[in-house]
Amino acid sequence: MNSYERVIAALMKNKVDQVPIYCGSVSSSVASEVMGRSMYVGGGIQQYRESLARFQGEQAHKEFVEKSRQDAYDWTDKMGLDYVRPSYWRYPYTPSKMLDEFTFLYKREDNTHWIMRYFEKYELFDCIEDTKKQIDDVDDLEEEVIIQEEYNKRYIPKESMHKEYLDAMEYFNYKKASYTGGIGLAIPNTRPIWYEAVILRPDLVERYLDALMERALMNIPLIASIGAKIVNGGGDCACNRGLIYSNEIFRNLIVPRLKRISDKCHEYGIFHAFGSDGYFWDVADDLYIDSGIDAHYEADCSCGMDIRSLRTKYPNVTVIGGIAASTLDKANEQEVEKEVMEAIDAAKELSGAIVGCSNLVSPTTPIRNFMLMMDLLHKYK
Repeated sequence: MNSYERVIAALMKNKVDQVPIYCGSVSSSVASEVMGRSMYVGGGIQQYRESLARFQGEQAHKEFVEKSRQDAYDWTDKMGLDYVRPSYWRYPYTPSKMLDEFTFLYKREDNTHWIMRYFEKYELFDCIEDTKKQIDDVDDLEEEVIIQEEYNKRYIPKESMHKEYLDAMEYFNYKKASYTGGIGLAIPNTRPIWYEAVILRPDLVERYLDALMERALMNIPLIASIGAKIVNGGGDCACNRGLIYSNEIFRNLIVPRLKRISDKCHEYGIFHAFGSDGYFWDVADDLYIDSGIDAHYEADCSCGMDIRSLRTKYPNVTVIGGIAASTLDKANEQEVEKEVMEAIDAAKELSGAIVGCSNLVSPTTPIRNFMLMMDLLHKYK
């Protein structure tokens, strides 16, 4: 079997010759140390790099995009991964001013601005100032909902939306598997006002989610037409103790819409992968049965979402993950080995798993722990 065949077999819950492996995400500093050169991968550092490139002009931005693309492929080749991450974090805004080496100002048409700063030690790119008045009345969210609804009226899915997927598949001659997007469904998790809205104006939240769902349903036929078989959806909605909103909200607002997306994916022969780390056992039946999803990525064993437990209770769902970033970052080598071997053994015994670090390998992760994980994955897969 080649890598593509292994990943598809895992999604079909079939036996494989070797357990397919992947790396959910990796910081630039870890990848750079492993590769012996500066690597354009990672999270906030890539957003900072893109802002700098955009500020420097069209040619600089073109070079950033190409280097990022090639480094993502080189990382996959070097690590011998079966499941390809075709790109890393992006930032689509061009700075108006560069305030210092690590700080950019971005202007809006309404004369407000926001300022982003890069924090090198942790590879984070965060907003440190925003002059736009934040919404503090849930009724005012209706304007955002209307924008989403109006956008759908003129929305036409385009093949260019899936360029990163198509480029990756072509680069690897369709012998490795990758994924695309376009079916995300989540309540915005960066502004608390949305969590007030689920209590005070649930009608607005439902309209917002309906707009996302309808767009996903429009995207699925095109996704199928380009030959993609795996689509990442969902959206972060949990922490290590449970959901960031009530179980009832997830059950009543999210799950029925996930089910419609799943049904449409299955109609077109596509696997629907739900994305979020965190603890989901309180709503496990809702997520793993009622939503109709095929796979859960960022399944984080440090939150109790380990391969053996999930595959035993929910044999209909493929688990993507199995090794916690926190283990690689904080644990000793014996603890890392134990967790990796538990994941591999469960995947070999129960099938239906793509094994690797479920989330970002952080900049503070000891290289010896990361390489121990990779050595064990290759030795015992």
